[in-house]
Amino acid sequence: MIMPTPKVSVLLPVRNGEPYFAAALDSILNQEGVDFEAIVVDDGSTDGSGEIISERLSDRRIRLLTLEHRGDRKS
Repeated sequence: MIMPTPKVSVLLPVRNGEPYFAAALDSILNQEGVDFEAIVVDDGSTDGSGEIISERLSDRRIRLLTLEHRGDRKS
């Protein structure tokens, strides 16, 4: 089944954000009155962030992009 394109896309990057990630993602998912998708970009988390995402992937509004961490950005 092809899902219609949502009106709003929310981008949520995460890298080892376990202490805050569940609250941030739940805050997005609890929004009402707007058609949206939550695009989670996991930048190679090594903490419990992946489990938090996995627990919520049954929600059709969540899209997950998992990346291999490539190092910290240097100025």
